Amino acid sequence: MFPGFDPSKLSPKVIEELSTLMRTLPPEKVMQMQSIMHNSMAGFDITKDIQAFESSLPPDFRARLAQIMLSAGPLPADAILKPTPAVTPISSVDEARLTILNAVRDGGLAPEAALRALFPES
Repeated sequence: MFPGFDPSKLSPKVIEELSTLMRTLPPEKVMQMQSIMHNSMAGFDITKDIQAFESSLPPDFRARLAQIMLSAGPLPADAILKPTPAVTPISSVDEARLTILNAVRDGGLAPEAALRALFPES
């Protein structure tokens, strides 16, 4: 999400504070966040999902998260979110299949997920 941001460089204290804060989220918010992370790793555009998720968080949670991240130090210069390029609509089934196969080839999609997309169960 933040290119150039390496969470492994966070201090143990900051990680502990983030963990404590995350435990305050209701289970449905944790599941929603996991779904967004999964979709992000699968290469989907999650911009709208992130915006909806962030706006649904309690204000005190967002304030505490900002406070913790500010205490961790400045983000790298390249950790600024860049706008997602517009998605070009796929015009044919063959083009959709090629897009899925290219995603597998490039490592952006697991072969199992490609099989489910190409051959959905009836």
